[in-house]
Amino acid sequence: MTSLSTTAIHQPVHHGGIPPYRSWSFGYGGEEDVPALLRRYRLGLTLFIAAVAMLFVGFSSAYIVRRGIPAYDPATRVYSQIWEPLQLPLRLLVLNTILLISASVSMEVARRTLQSSSGAQKRLSPSLWIRLALSLSTAFLAGQVLAWRSLWAAGHMIRTGARTAFFYVLTGTHAVHALLGVAALACIAITVKRSQRHYIAVDLTTWYLHAMTVLWIYVFVFLLFA
Repeated sequence: MTSLSTTAIHQPVHHGGIPPYRSWSFGYGGEEDVPALLRRYRLGLTLFIAAVAMLFVGFSSAYIVRRGIPAYDPATRVYSQIWEPLQLPLRLLVLNTILLISASVSMEVARRTLQSSSGAQKRLSPSLWIRLALSLSTAFLAGQVLAWRSLWAAGHMIRTGARTAFFYVLTGTHAVHALLGVAALACIAITVKRSQRHYIAVDLTTWYLHAMTVLWIYVFVFLLFA
């Protein structure tokens, strides 16, 4: 009876893609129900991302409503629905998009590498992919700053007009939320260790980065065509 229980405890069991418990421990002897923990944390992350998405839906709705309201032009002394011209730094924004997508893909590779128990996947270093994702996402934020500076140099300040103001609000709000993902990546990169807690952190950060990537693509396309 005792031998059967011991064998059952040490059998590698996969729950929804979670690595075996025997290779993932907190280090102080206690075992946690990793699948249940991961489900709860993912639910919390989903609710947070949904709240962020609703924030951007609100900004988009305000953009559309504001565009339909005529504005008084003191130069011509007439009301007009034509917004001020805004030349977006397209090449830089496209490059930033590629950087963020690459960071998201790198984190997905890191998550799958940690998740896999095969020998081929173990030869890949998850820390390498995590640091690559950190570098790429940091480069994305730096690229956003360069995009803002290029608009400032062209005389497009936040007070220039409604269209320019919405550009800064949308991209700036996204950058703030992306910065949270970069901070999480930095913490993970500094404290790299094979543990249940580390895997959960990598999993949640990966999904958060995916969400920020999809959200940025939406913001970019919206600003380009709205």
